[in-house]
Amino acid sequence: MRGKQQHNIESAFVLVLFAVFAMTVVAVLALGANSYQRLVERDNEGYNKRIVTSYVTAKIRDNDTYDGVAVGGFASAEEDDGIDTLHLYQEIEGEKFDTRIYYYNGYIYELLTLEDLEFKPEAGNTVMEAKGLSFRSNEGVIEITTVDTEGHTNTASVALRSGSGVES
Repeated sequence: MRGKQQHNIESAFVLVLFAVFAMTVVAVLALGANSYQRLVERDNEGYNKRIVTSYVTAKIRDNDTYDGVAVGGFASAEEDDGIDTLHLYQEIEGEKFDTRIYYYNGYIYELLTLEDLEFKPEAGNTVMEAKGLSFRSNEGVIEITTVDTEGHTNTASVALRSGSGVES
C-alpha cells in the first residue's frame, strides 16, 4: 500500500510542477505580446508623424533646381489665397509644369499641371489624410510643418542646394 501512496504523491508532484511550468510559459507569452504591441504602436506613431515631412522633403530634393521650388498660394506662388502650397517647377518636352503640394479639407494633395493653368484644389490627387500642412521659406531654406491625424506636429527644414531664388 505504501508503494501506491508514494506513486500518487510523485504523480501529484509531477502534475503540480507541470502546471507551474505551463502558467509560467503563459505569463511570459502574455508579457511578450504586450511588449510587442507597445513597440508596434510606438513605431506606427513615429512613422505617421514623419511620413508627410519625408514625402515632401524627397519631392523638394528631387526638384532642387534654380527657380524650381516656390512657396505661396494655391493658384500662384506669388499670391496668398489661403491655401499654403509648395510649387515644384520642371520643364518637360519644352513645357513648364507646376507640381503643387498642399493641404485641403483634411487631406494632403498633389496636383501636376501646366504652369499658370487654373484648377480647383479638389482636382488634385489625395496623398494621405492629415490635419495640416504648411510651408515657410527663408533664404533658401524651406520649412515644412505637418500635423498628422493624431494631432502630432512634425517640422523639417530643407536647404536648397541649387541656390535657387525661392519665393515665399
